[in-house]
Amino acid sequence: MASLSVGSINDKVHFSGSNIKQALKECEKKLQKRPKDPYLLYWKASVYLKFGRDDEAFDQLARLAESTPAITDQDLLRAIYFRLGERASTADRRKALWQNAFKATNDGNVLVTWFESAASMDDWQDAQVAMVTLKNKYPKDEQYIFALPAVQQLAGDALDGKDDRNAKFMRMLASKTLSVAAAKGMKGEKTVDAVTTRRELRLVLQIYRKQGMLKEMLEILDHPVVGIFSPLVVCDLAFVRTKLEVLEEAVMWQHLWDFCTAALKQTHTPDEAAKTSYSLWPHDYALWRALHLSHRELTRQAASDSGLTGDMNKELDEIHEKYADENLRVRLLPKASVSSKDDDELFKNCTAYILVFSKEQCCFEDVSPYVERLDGTSQSKFLDWCSNLAEDQNRTIQEGAPKQQAQALRTKANILKLEYQLALSKDQKATKEQLEEFVVKSLGIHQLAKGKDVATCEDSCALAIMALVKLFYLESSLDYLVQAEIVMKELLSHAPESRKAGLLQARLVAFLGNFSEAMEAWSSLKIKEILMETLSHHMFTRMAITHPFYYRSKQHSRANNDPLTQLDRILQTADRVLHTLQAFLGAEIDALQYDRLLEIQELKNNLAKSLSRKLSVIERRRTLRIRGEAVDDLHCEVLDDDLDGLVDNRDLKRMWNYEHSATPRFEHLLSSGPPPGRYWLALHLLIDDTCTVISSSSLSSGPDSSHARRLNIANENVEKIANNPSESDLAELTPAEKALIPGWVKLRALASKSLTGTDVSDISAAITDLQTWLSHLVQENSGVEEALEALSLNNSKDKHILPLQHDIQTLFLIAEFLQASTRLCDAATRLAKNKAQKWWQAIPIKELATLKAIVADVFVKAVRQPALDWTNRLSENGVDKLVEGARKGQTGEAVITRVLATDSGEKKKWVTDVAGLLVQGATDALDGVLKVKLA
Repeated sequence: MASLSVGSINDKVHFSGSNIKQALKECEKKLQKRPKDPYLLYWKASVYLKFGRDDEAFDQLARLAESTPAITDQDLLRAIYFRLGERASTADRRKALWQNAFKATNDGNVLVTWFESAASMDDWQDAQVAMVTLKNKYPKDEQYIFALPAVQQLAGDALDGKDDRNAKFMRMLASKTLSVAAAKGMKGEKTVDAVTTRRELRLVLQIYRKQGMLKEMLEILDHPVVGIFSPLVVCDLAFVRTKLEVLEEAVMWQHLWDFCTAALKQTHTPDEAAKTSYSLWPHDYALWRALHLSHRELTRQAASDSGLTGDMNKELDEIHEKYADENLRVRLLPKASVSSKDDDELFKNCTAYILVFSKEQCCFEDVSPYVERLDGTSQSKFLDWCSNLAEDQNRTIQEGAPKQQAQALRTKANILKLEYQLALSKDQKATKEQLEEFVVKSLGIHQLAKGKDVATCEDSCALAIMALVKLFYLESSLDYLVQAEIVMKELLSHAPESRKAGLLQARLVAFLGNFSEAMEAWSSLKIKEILMETLSHHMFTRMAITHPFYYRSKQHSRANNDPLTQLDRILQTADRVLHTLQAFLGAEIDALQYDRLLEIQELKNNLAKSLSRKLSVIERRRTLRIRGEAVDDLHCEVLDDDLDGLVDNRDLKRMWNYEHSATPRFEHLLSSGPPPGRYWLALHLLIDDTCTVISSSSLSSGPDSSHARRLNIANENVEKIANNPSESDLAELTPAEKALIPGWVKLRALASKSLTGTDVSDISAAITDLQTWLSHLVQENSGVEEALEALSLNNSKDKHILPLQHDIQTLFLIAEFLQASTRLCDAATRLAKNKAQKWWQAIPIKELATLKAIVADVFVKAVRQPALDWTNRLSENGVDKLVEGARKGQTGEAVITRVLATDSGEKKKWVTDVAGLLVQGATDALDGVLKVKLA
């Protein structure tokens, strides 16, 4: 008996082989001698679970939960509890398990283990029962007193939409407990159940805010004992900002105005210990923003009372005069953001800010939202003013001290950003001449900044790249993209460690069809932990149809890299982060930070409902299929039909962006297509489900329903989304993805009929329908001409010498569909020949053979031949043509003279190097297309 433990039992079950009788043999033998031994009964239940006899296993576990005498070993209690937690219907049994153990021992450690176990399982209803019992057992332990309302709030949140009555009850208990604690704190009581620390106060405000108790929050924040000016808070700015937010949310503009004016005039009387903190308030942006916001709203309300508005304007001016030579940034920005009544005043506020901060990196980001609000005439006037300011810097750049030169160069760079935003980006109507002149100007500033200011070199190169990319879209000339990549190389020479620069390089070369170089750039960014969730979409969106095979590594010490390894790393990191967060929530109770529970739980929920995570699993499975490898079940639990409430954690604001807010951000010009969303996911879940049915049918004489549906997809839910797209839904797809939808619909219908026996009388018609659609893909003047254009199959001779990302994607997309079609033909033919299913005679083998032949013909004409043609073109004169194009035109000349011209001449080979790199990358990508096999 002593040798048995939960760990040893789990090991025995794990290594028990594949025969249930053999696995139970030793356990049954021991049970004959000790029929009530809980370890042996747990062992038996574990064996049942391993071999899929779930009902018997859970019956056994339920009896263990109610066993007499009660189980008291905490390891065994946890093991049984976690097993029972795999079924939602066992809630009462789980609770009884711990309650019986506590009754038998009266040991508080049992309750602690219960709470930690429940929290680690996200079972906050159970956790709050454990915490209530702990609080009752240890009524003077402040950790339990204040942890309880946090747990009750989480329990209420977990019950939302499932049991609204109990959810409301849990939240009421939380707020009631905290109200009592706050009231005692206000009276100055020092008992354990009174608010006496900032941590406790923070928890009260968190839960009050979550429950919309704004009035109660203000009562606390204004209180002399526990409020902002109390010895407890000592004017902590975090609590001040909370008050500002609450007053704004409650639309209490007069109170907000009174508080801000008093704070900025410094007329409050804080506690002695708080005077230093209080003196820092005027340096905080939030206070100035609230001042101007309340001024704007109150003057609007009292527009007809000139006396009142006059007094308020006078008071506002007095406050600004008080800080005339200090706090400029925190004062001028709010003034521009909310107080400008007309264009003239807004113009003055913007120019006043730029005059002070034009030499700072923050200038453009700060002022750009406000210059956009100027009308057309004022914007022209503003650009003229900016141009004059830029001209004024020339003398300083030539004659000034190094520090002054750097500041003057940054001023020029910031003016250039504003010109890009207002003149080139605003209405997307910039001409070729305007864009080329801008590139020349940007590279001119870059040339001036070399050796003087790295930040200006980075910004001017980035601006030149942006304009060159726009020129590519305007003129459809690959020359501009090659020039952009040369400038990108220059940018990286100035900022080799910049994540922003590395990300831009990865996106640019990926757009150019060079996934090998893109992954080199991505690897250098050292993306880790939570950044995997927020940034990985830049490189792995549609990865399965961009470059699903190994990519070449420039570092000779490193073997060829596998995109699948990168995807697995992303998914494993997501699992690890979730596990870490869950471990925090279920941490040892003495280390539990109750004031952070809500925040951590919210973060965990956001990651658990992550859209990116689901997309990564889809891409991983698509990649395996395209490569002809077996699709395993790793991470399948992430894919389900719950597409409501998905959280988009993608960081779409990490790269350089100087675009007008009315136009898409710059990275959209270098994207693999529109960002996938809920509709894209639903569509590809159905495609994945179709392929899963086909592959499961290929493995046996018929489809294994448990295998085919292992993704837990309720098809009717996903199909409802996929089959009723709105315009915004369709906007998530590339033209090629959109064009292939009819083919996947037909393929899914055929798979359903031939492989599952649904409506077998229509199999021939479904084959003919798919066959007709496929035939159109390679016929000229067909009825799907628009689709052909979308799929980039027509007029391939007119295409660029270099296949871009969308061209590579198109070839892989068609290959993916044709591969699934071939596998369906093989699976259905095998099913008919094996005669295992009752509808086997209804499957027309000859028609399937004809369909398969058409698929093979389309594959050659639509995938292999274009890839071969492109490869041959690249090998013939690809490098020479790119080199020639890189030197063309006004922009090519500027690249040669202002980027590559150096005294040492070390950059002479850059044009040839970049051209060779792009050709090699494109050849690698096309080689990947040629690796795809239909069967």
